[in-house]
Amino acid sequence: MEVKKLLCSTLREKPETMRASRKMGNIDINKLIRMGLNENAFGTSPKAIAAMQEMAAKGNTYQDWMQTDLKSAIAEHYGVGFENIVTGPGSSSVTDALGVAFLEPGDEVLLCMPTFPAIIDTAQNNGAKPVIIPTKEDLTYDLDGLLANINEHTKMVYICNPNNPIGTYVGIDALTAFAKKCPDHVIQVYDEAYIEFAEAEDCKEMVEVMKELKEKPIVLLKTFSKFYGMAGIRAGYILAQPELIEWLSKCGTQFALSKVSQAGAAAAMRDKEHGEYVKRENARSRAYLTEELKKLGCKVYPSQTNFIFFDPHVDPQEVSMKMMERGIMISAQAGANRVTVHRMEMCQLFIRYLTEILEEMRK
Repeated sequence: MEVKKLLCSTLREKPETMRASRKMGNIDINKLIRMGLNENAFGTSPKAIAAMQEMAAKGNTYQDWMQTDLKSAIAEHYGVGFENIVTGPGSSSVTDALGVAFLEPGDEVLLCMPTFPAIIDTAQNNGAKPVIIPTKEDLTYDLDGLLANINEHTKMVYICNPNNPIGTYVGIDALTAFAKKCPDHVIQVYDEAYIEFAEAEDCKEMVEVMKELKEKPIVLLKTFSKFYGMAGIRAGYILAQPELIEWLSKCGTQFALSKVSQAGAAAAMRDKEHGEYVKRENARSRAYLTEELKKLGCKVYPSQTNFIFFDPHVDPQEVSMKMMERGIMISAQAGANRVTVHRMEMCQLFIRYLTEILEEMRK
């Protein structure tokens, strides 16, 4: 069977993915302490778990196609209407919907690297060209560089804030100024997967900017995977103006959201007490890791997320492998390492192992 002859041209010609999670081979990560996938180590809301268990018992019937309860929770949280929301099984799926709805061959998608590469897959899957601008020296997004590279072929510009895998962010004033300057023919995509972890006063969601600049095609990518601790449940959504949501709703993502994930996500968003617990404990462990990594002589990039990007000044791939031999999974990418913020006892164990590894490698 010559499968390549059966494939669509965009998939046949697509380069190899840049997503690290798809290059892990046959490693059984379930046998490791997972500090490499940015999962929420502080758990899912107990209220969300109870809601999902109750709904699972009704799994013989179809879900609410309109996601009434989930959209009500989102609408209440952000002060938007149902017409501003489209849902899907994770933010990657709604990112794909953006490509289906708006990208075609000849279009260009602007982004800075390193960043979360799902948008590159989305562009290539739809025949569009990713145009990569380097981040600034401090590894923050280069907004001026993005603006300077917009042309008549630019269909989308993607900004991950705070940025994965780095953890750095761009302040709300700079983003607002960028949004106002960006031409109206360019869809502005702001990936806010980690922003609920942020403590910096100027690291804010773009929802108010989206409401204010109604004439601008602004799209906010949101997820329940990270802050809400539901990575395996698969629930995400987009906030945008109704004119965009109307077309995104035709891409089918919201019909793939199960009744279990809908119930869990709605309950998780309403559980403010658990959210406060997650933010507090994440900040405590993040501060500990930051200080201990600095003591070990690593270059640490300031993070507003639930992970820390650091340069150990030795081979990051070797650091990752040696850590895995000790039972902890971290990632190595973009010339450095990334470690997920975890419960304090796991953070302390990671630092103990890293101390041993660096002493061994720096001899």
